[in-house]
Amino acid sequence: MPVCVHCAYPVKHLYTVYKTKSNIRLGVCPQCDQFLDPLIEHPTLILILDLVLLKSRVYLHLLFNRGAPPLETTVPDIDFNTKRRSDVWTDMIMLSAMAVIAETTLRILASTSIPEAAISESSILRTTVLVVLELLAQHLTTTLLTLVVLRVKGWYPSSTTTTTSKTTDGRQINFLPALIPLTLLYSSLLPLLLQLFLMIYYRPPTTSIRSVPSPQAMALFPPFAQELVLEATRFWNGTDRLRAGTRLLGGMSSGFGLRVLLPTKPWETTVIVLAGWVAAAGLGNAVQSMWSLI
Repeated sequence: MPVCVHCAYPVKHLYTVYKTKSNIRLGVCPQCDQFLDPLIEHPTLILILDLVLLKSRVYLHLLFNRGAPPLETTVPDIDFNTKRRSDVWTDMIMLSAMAVIAETTLRILASTSIPEAAISESSILRTTVLVVLELLAQHLTTTLLTLVVLRVKGWYPSSTTTTTSKTTDGRQINFLPALIPLTLLYSSLLPLLLQLFLMIYYRPPTTSIRSVPSPQAMALFPPFAQELVLEATRFWNGTDRLRAGTRLLGGMSSGFGLRVLLPTKPWETTVIVLAGWVAAAGLGNAVQSMWSLI
């Protein structure tokens, strides 16, 4: 069942098609009196820009309304729920494959400066396996933790009678657990592709360029904090700043996307996103340590 992209009110149809396909009429939400989903008339580029600008309406459109059949005066209604479940899994598999390819390419480009022809097949295979495992760990952890929070809140799962008779929240009526990783993919894939595009023009410096706080700056800190400042500086000097920036952007986008999808509080969403990151990093480090012993 589609929803209004402004207030998430559930409706049967977003627009009506008359005798000719070009003759359509957008539906109006009975709750907020706005057009249900103006994005059905927008091209893909506008949807991408809305994702970059973190507009909540594009998440509701992609997660609940994309592919929703119209009310046609000459054609009987189509069961949209069955088609939607299939589309959700298809989109998730396609976006996951794109994310794995992009992340694998980024790690190979960042780890070596030798020509592409000299990259061994074993390193590509290991990097791909590592990326897949980390992606699974992140999404499984995020999904399971989210389902626990929703169960504690009594939001999901809920009885069919209660859901259909008392709530006007289309997100709850149409919620599927698969929407959680799909939201993460929609949110994090664009920063990942941005980093891949920027890698064409920027590479992390191979020389040991180090920025050290001046004595005048260090004098501003108390003695017990000066060592912490130096440690933080060493960590920052060894960090790929482009990767750190795009990952931070992806994390904020993921948190915003989950806030649109779920009734969680900001701190709950932050904990959920961070838990997924920690799980992915922990599994990645464990796998790399295991490989180093072989």
